[in-house]
Amino acid sequence: MRCFECGGEVLEKLGAVRMTRKDGSMIIFKGIPMTECRQCGEQYIPGHWVEKIGELMRKEESLTPEEVISIPIINLCQEVRT
Repeated sequence: MRCFECGGEVLEKLGAVRMTRKDGSMIIFKGIPMTECRQCGEQYIPGHWVEKIGELMRKEESLTPEEVISIPIINLCQEVRT
């Protein structure tokens, strides 16, 4: 299979998908089978996995996380002014 964007070689891998919850926080689904272009990094997720993630996001309140991480956030507008 070739990349639709650049024509590069596409390899199968397990990856992660980042989604935004209704409250603006982030949720990460890992262990998702996908393909990724070696040349440009474009990722392709099979449709049935996209549907599964959509189902899970619709009932996100009932999800139990495997782990919780802290993500540093830097406001660039604030950094430029100082």
